[in-house]
Amino acid sequence: MKKLFYSLFILGMISCANSDDILENQQISTELEPNKAFVHYIEFPKQTIPQPSWYYTFNYENGNLIKMTGKFVKSESIWLPDSFYPDSFITLSYNTNQTEVKYSSDAYPTIVYTMENNKPKKAELYNQFNELITVKNYTYESGKIKIYSKTYTFETYSTYYFDSNSNLIKSEKLEKSGGEDKTLTTTTYSNFDNSKNPFKKLYLVNDNFYEKSLSRNNYRKINYTVQNLEDPQSLPGNGNSEWIYQYDSNGQVLLYHPL
Repeated sequence: MKKLFYSLFILGMISCANSDDILENQQISTELEPNKAFVHYIEFPKQTIPQPSWYYTFNYENGNLIKMTGKFVKSESIWLPDSFYPDSFITLSYNTNQTEVKYSSDAYPTIVYTMENNKPKKAELYNQFNELITVKNYTYESGKIKIYSKTYTFETYSTYYFDSNSNLIKSEKLEKSGGEDKTLTTTTYSNFDNSKNPFKKLYLVNDNFYEKSLSRNNYRKINYTVQNLEDPQSLPGNGNSEWIYQYDSNGQVLLYHPL
């Protein structure tokens, strides 16, 4: 009788574990998987409307993003145009608690993320000589995410703040060099819709995707100020960006659509 009870107990434990795995996979699979996205909806290009040929494509496997094609390069000058390279691509590979992101054309072609509970815990950036250049550490607290990044003597402290609806409402980014405070960038996020976030599975490819992925819904406006901490008397710089999304019949964001 004891053997029968023990066997049933073990089977019950296995069944519960399998149920938890299935539930977790179902929760992951319910996230949206856009196959294309105009650069305009993700980056900060100078054009106010999407360019027809400027769009990313995405490929998935087992619910995970495995490839993104397309690369946007923002011009350093307000007088020169931005650029887009449609043949450049990024691949992602998954192994237990690590995700490797490789860029086909970049000064830092490899990023290795250490994951915990499907969230990045650490990111290590390597250059073309496979030398470790940058390390980022992620800390999760109630209502906020903190990221500490160090590249040689250059450090950044980023904090993301969330409201009760799990939407991103503010971020602060402190930049330091040689131990000295340099700049503080404060960004506020507003004008949220009520739609699912289509960026949830795209968060590892760059910082803009990461910020877009953090909220439950989609912010459509940001305002930011940049303070020069080396010269407290100087007026802070400021700016804003705003997006006008299109939606399908179910009220979901269309990142790619006929123009």
